[in-house]
Amino acid sequence: MSGTVTAGMRRSYAGWRRAAYHRPMRNPFARLRLAVDDPFQNADVRLLFGAQGISSLGSQVSHIAFPLIAIDVIQASNGSIALLELAFLLPFVLLGLPAGALLDRRTRRPVLIATDFARTGLLLVVPIAFAFGALSMPLLLAVLFLVGACTLLYDVAHQSYLPALLRGPQLGVANGRLMAMESATGVAGPALAGIAVARLSGPIALVVDAFSFLVSALMVQRVRHVEEVPTFTEQEVEERSLWREMREGLAWVVQHPHLRGNALAALIFNFFGGLASGPLLIAYARRELALPTELIGFVIGAGTVGIVVGTIINAKVVKWLGMGRTLILGGFILPVMPLGFALLDRSMGVPLIAALAILTQFIAFFGAGLFHVNQVTYRQLITPARLLGRMNASMKTVMLLGLPLGALIGSVIAENFGLRATLFVGAAGIILGPLPLLTSGIARVHAQPAHTER
Repeated sequence: MSGTVTAGMRRSYAGWRRAAYHRPMRNPFARLRLAVDDPFQNADVRLLFGAQGISSLGSQVSHIAFPLIAIDVIQASNGSIALLELAFLLPFVLLGLPAGALLDRRTRRPVLIATDFARTGLLLVVPIAFAFGALSMPLLLAVLFLVGACTLLYDVAHQSYLPALLRGPQLGVANGRLMAMESATGVAGPALAGIAVARLSGPIALVVDAFSFLVSALMVQRVRHVEEVPTFTEQEVEERSLWREMREGLAWVVQHPHLRGNALAALIFNFFGGLASGPLLIAYARRELALPTELIGFVIGAGTVGIVVGTIINAKVVKWLGMGRTLILGGFILPVMPLGFALLDRSMGVPLIAALAILTQFIAFFGAGLFHVNQVTYRQLITPARLLGRMNASMKTVMLLGLPLGALIGSVIAENFGLRATLFVGAAGIILGPLPLLTSGIARVHAQPAHTER
């Protein structure tokens, strides 16, 4: 009968159980083991990445909170909101070159720790002022300026410190993962930030970002790598000149055709991107599209999944097109985001607005992933170690010079012609960004070079 269990069936089942019992169990996580040359084999790299990831996730709260504090709490005008971007980025222009020269004279890890502690204290000023009824637009601008100065020092020190831990191909892998991680926090962070700001209010939500910088500082303190202290001869110390050192770093960027092309392209991208800055996009979403706070955070975060995809498939695209052409391709994709936002209208309805906003964000940030990973790794590999701090600072100064200028002009356009007009102007200008890349000769570079030791 079909339901009868015979003795032979019992013996077969018992034999199967014995075989299964003695068979070695496969480790389901075996494929997740790191390769011998994987950057994450280094515990210091893991700590550095963890610190960066936590602070990046917390910073997403500030990106949402500061504009919404200006919009909802202070009731600032469109032009004043655009000045938030100017306040944060102005230190990059004013202090970038001397910061790079000074950091090349010293070890970088203490700077990472000090700037994280400083940003913790600065961000706590806003909720304290809010609690005492002393919150104002000048205070917001002052806090953002000081936070921007600390961020400048942290970024230059971080980009100069990572090449001391990793060499050659590992550095490119690490930069890709670093950008993917920051992009991942850019996906989850704004959505969580939107909820936090909506539930806690903007000023109180900044406590989250302050705490993230505190945790980051404590993690960087645990890094065991001992930096090589820069050494100088007595003659070099006597002849040391901050102005000369700044010029040396800037000359390296200006005289190298590929670095010069990258810097000029980024200058154009950032100038016109400054017109369509984050605070203006948030103001546009709030005032023109009438989106709720939670959805604004989700749209901004969900769009940046494109940058994760860009960094993940970057190696395959480079293998197909070459490094230089991949970098240029990324530049041509960037204008999609501000143009897509400008074409949105409240009459489309919230579901369609959200879907189209996510799509344009995805495409634009996919291009940003291809552009950023390749240009950062390339400049780190071709620059001598003694010039890394000054090179990074010089690149940052030239590249970011456009952002505060764009934000300033954007505030004028937004105040007189509206937010949508500002986005259209920004999108039209970003299209010109790849031109310096096309004329620099970097399109002929097929692969990343070897690490420069001199």
